[in-house]
This record gives sequence, structure tokens and C-alpha cells, in this order.
Amino acid sequence: MGKYFLISAFGEDKPGIVASVSKILYENGFNLEDSTMSRLGGEFTIMLVVYTDKDISKEDMEKLFKPVVSQLGLNIYVKEIKYTPKKQSKDKVYRIVVYGADKPGIVYNVAKILADKRINIVDMTTEKSGDLYVLITEVEIPENVSFEKLKEEINTLKEDMSIDASCEEIEVIEL
Repeated sequence: MGKYFLISAFGEDKPGIVASVSKILYENGFNLEDSTMSRLGGEFTIMLVVYTDKDISKEDMEKLFKPVVSQLGLNIYVKEIKYTPKKQSKDKVYRIVVYGADKPGIVYNVAKILADKRINIVDMTTEKSGDLYVLITEVEIPENVSFEKLKEEINTLKEDMSIDASCEEIEVIEL
């Protein structure tokens, strides 16, 4: 039976990081199951779930990445995980976009509304440009949660924090 590993890597942003990490995975027969890669500040971050049918340990996985650690100055962490590929969900997917003057509490207040309603955050991105703060999050709303009530709470947050926000359903295309 195969193994799944979560790999987290980060280091100073420079060309070649993705190519170097994916080359090691390719040359060693790993399949990339899921990933997110992004520049945050001046750092480039990678989070991957990979699969192998080889009997390999976490320590052996870390050894595979030693060349890129020394060559590119990356910090790499490996963890063996139990991974369940995403199945089609009955939950609808929505995008919430919040933007306005940067101030403490934007992420917390949005996340608290979602957590209180047991709404799962699938992805969240924030970015600051000058004094403008933008939060974009994709969420899965269970069938028993009212989208209209969520929009009401987001509208209350808009007024309380003097920010702008929008909520929309996303059409999900299954791969």
C-alpha cells in the first residue's frame, strides 16, 4: 500500500524553486496529488501532498530534498499523512471578498462568522497594497446553513468595520 506525504517548503523567492522541488518528486516517482504555491512577502511557499507506492520513511524523504535545501536555501518539512482524495460534496462553494482600509480584525471577524456557522474555509488569500486590505476566501456552506443569513452577517460586519464585501456562489467543475 502506498504512502502520502505533506511537504511544506519555503525560502527567499527566486526563479527555479518549483522546478527544483518538482524535479526531485518526478525523478523519484512521486505523484503530486494536491498543491498550493505562492509568494508571501519576499518568501516563496509551497505546500504539497504527494503519493508514492514506495516504502519510504519521512527521514528518507527529507534526504531527497537536501540538494535544494543547500542550493536554494529552502526550509523543508515532511510529514506522512492519511490522505483522502476530495469527493464530490453536496455543500455549495461560495466566494467571499472583503476589502477596505487595513485595520486589525478583518480576518478574525470573517473567520469567526464562518466558524460559528460551521462553514469550512477551503482557501483564503489576503493581500495588502498600501492602505487597502483585500481578503478572498472560498468556503463550503453545508445544506443546513442559510446563505442569506450568512450574507446578513457579512453585511453587518461591513457596517461595523467600515469595509466592503461581496458573496457569490461559485460554479464548481469536478475534475
